Amino acid sequence: MTPVQWAWSTPMQPGAIALVTLHGESAALDALLAACCRSVPAQGGTARCHFADPLGTIDDGVAVRASPTTAMLMPHGGVRIAQRLQTWLRSRGAIEAPLPDLALFPECDNPHAAAAARMVGRCASRRAIELLRDHAARIERSGPTTDHDRARARRLHVLVDPPTVVIAGPSNVGKSTLTNALARRSVSVTDDSAGTTRDPVPVRLEFDGVTVAWIDLPGLLEEPSAIDASAATIASRIAANAHVIVLATAPGRGWPMLAPTSTAKVLRVLLQDDRPDAARCVERSGADSACSARCATGLDGLALAIRRALVSDDDLDDPRAWAFDADQSPIVE
Repeated sequence: MTPVQWAWSTPMQPGAIALVTLHGESAALDALLAACCRSVPAQGGTARCHFADPLGTIDDGVAVRASPTTAMLMPHGGVRIAQRLQTWLRSRGAIEAPLPDLALFPECDNPHAAAAARMVGRCASRRAIELLRDHAARIERSGPTTDHDRARARRLHVLVDPPTVVIAGPSNVGKSTLTNALARRSVSVTDDSAGTTRDPVPVRLEFDGVTVAWIDLPGLLEEPSAIDASAATIASRIAANAHVIVLATAPGRGWPMLAPTSTAKVLRVLLQDDRPDAARCVERSGADSACSARCATGLDGLALAIRRALVSDDDLDDPRAWAFDADQSPIVE
């Protein structure tokens, strides 16, 4: 009899409930469930289960039989409980292994729908849900994966792991005020004194459905102190690895020089757009976007500009399937 395979469907970290997915031949699965359940649950049914090892009771939990070949064990989510449960499973011949998507998501009708369900769990951005909701139907319409699909998949990877967006510019143009307005809470210290932000300030933000790692960089000073110069060096390294650099300024401050980068897209943003002189300032002609954090105007336009710099309308609107790879399974790295 082939051993049951198992995998964690929840991360190995503290939580209320943990989830272990089991997959194997029906008879082998019955035998494993019988070792912890008073009665083996029928398909679609549940049963109370009790886990114990030579040290004593591990935990009580619930077992769910999703299909003849798939079941889930749901103990409490303590790390020590999970560690002892792993040992318990191994002692009964179960093998930890990557499971097919259909085993992890037995509620899905086909492998493509199950792959999409897995991807939804991996993606940080809600824009991904729109692309994955009808993934199986898109595959049927799209046919074989093309070079265009693979290139698009690489660009869509920004929906999986949050890309880095930094805001850089002269000191006291309102970068930290904008960061706080976007976050809708105080994450950056604001003050009229130059050099108030000396350390990069990270915060998770969403722009038009795309989640990003936003970093408020120290202001660029004309005569930096030794500490400010050190902070500027760190900021330059962060900016060099960013996906998008929001280059900010205010009326009358000019556009700062920026070290060239081969990968980051640069958006020029005019801040303090509520000032009387903002409408006719020379900086406006070079701006891609303008906004006022104090009056909360122009923020939607800025969000849209940042999202489009990260992922285009064409890639989001493309009716073809999102090609994780040639067989539509794991994401293209």
